[in-house]
Amino acid sequence: MEFRQLRYFLAVAEANLTAASRRLHVSQPPITRQIRQLEEELGVILFLRSSKGVTLTPAGASFLAEARRLVALSQNAIDRCRAADRGEIGHLDVGYFGSTIHTVVPTTIRRFMDRYPEVAVRIHRAGKAEQIARLRDGRLGIGFARFFPIEPDLASVRLADEPLWLAQASNKGVAEPATPCSIAELDGRPMVLFPQGDRPSFADHVLALLSSNAVSPSDITMAEDVFVALTMTMVSGALCVVPESVARLQWPELSFRPIGGAEASAPVSCLFLKARRSPVVDAFLACIDENPILDRYGKIE
Repeated sequence: MEFRQLRYFLAVAEANLTAASRRLHVSQPPITRQIRQLEEELGVILFLRSSKGVTLTPAGASFLAEARRLVALSQNAIDRCRAADRGEIGHLDVGYFGSTIHTVVPTTIRRFMDRYPEVAVRIHRAGKAEQIARLRDGRLGIGFARFFPIEPDLASVRLADEPLWLAQASNKGVAEPATPCSIAELDGRPMVLFPQGDRPSFADHVLALLSSNAVSPSDITMAEDVFVALTMTMVSGALCVVPESVARLQWPELSFRPIGGAEASAPVSCLFLKARRSPVVDAFLACIDENPILDRYGKIE
């Protein structure tokens, strides 16, 4: 039994031979021939033929419901196959590193899922080196971090520039007004930087910012990640520069102040393969192109 035979049968059953011929853009003899072949394969008579046309037999009426279901299933399979080729269904594994998880990652993914609700998105915590390895072996489709090394087979898109804030211990133990500060206020003060390793890093970016403003901390301590860095800030009296998404979280015995100056910001980027990408990744990238994410952190364009 061929799909074409089912289409011809349905066209005749739902109208008549003449109308079916017009609908299918096929002359009547091939339609009649295909239906007779279908009857031979099934071993039943589907239509009673007379000078007035054709009518369904009881067997034909029973077959009509099943034929409709089979054609609908077949069309659904075709539609889903094409949707998968367009990246509209499937799955997307996303890796993230650091504080990108607090804002840009969920904002970007939410927009994508609103447009493609049939794509299952899974989020994994992974360092930058691990993200690169997983992108290459297909375990990730997209990676998120602030800074990525340059790799010949990978490309990145800068999604946002997030303002920097200064964290310091709060003697009052309560929230203090977030009055802006200047980078110069960090000069001669002890600082905690994060993270260790995984270069280039947010710590490198902060050091470059300090150097470009002729700011020299009295002492620098490296921390494994932002959580360790802020804990050390609480207990040591040192200062720590963090992205605004971190400052917006509730931290006991810490106060946060925005650092003035347009250059006091840190980028958030996504990383992906230049070639051999899945259709879902291409759909994700197209969604970014069509809907710019963040001009600066928190400001939707």
